[in-house]
Amino acid sequence: AQRDAKMKLLLPTEATVVKKLFSEDGITFFEATDTNGKLIAYCAEGYDPNGFGGEIKVLVGLESNGVIRGVMVSENSETPGIGSRACNREKSKSFWSLFHKSDDDINEGNSLPSNSYLDSFNANVLVGEFQFGRQTGEKRVNGLVMPISGATISSTAIRNAVNRISAIASKHFHFELPAEDIHFELPAEDKE
Repeated sequence: AQRDAKMKLLLPTEATVVKKLFSEDGITFFEATDTNGKLIAYCAEGYDPNGFGGEIKVLVGLESNGVIRGVMVSENSETPGIGSRACNREKSKSFWSLFHKSDDDINEGNSLPSNSYLDSFNANVLVGEFQFGRQTGEKRVNGLVMPISGATISSTAIRNAVNRISAIASKHFHFELPAEDIHFELPAEDKE
């Protein structure tokens, strides 16, 4: 039930039916359809055993063409305030927000709080392996994500879990990069 609630945050609102497609090597894929049975999106659950505090489980929401809608850590035992910064999606509140209700407060249960690291996976196509690096210039390089400084082990475990999902997806789906995003090369300053 907790996983299903988290999956709903990663899927479009028109996705009303979610059913398990298959499991392979500890990775489970789900298909999300509308009420008429039309494919809307996919969701995948995977893990990496090498987080700082042990196993980290992630959920990845995907458009039907393989573009990542969002990544969420569904289970972890990372150190609070350190590794948890790479894992947690928490709404930050200002002092002013304690006294003033906003539309965000009213819709609080319907949106995915931000996390700079997890959000760096968004809009990438789930093909190939993700690498650490920073986007430079105007052209976006598919597969580059920016880890959280001081939480490298946790960031690496999350990236590895997404890479495991990507490896299984490549066996069962034919997701493709748009023609302008065909390379995975790291910027020169990050190759060392």
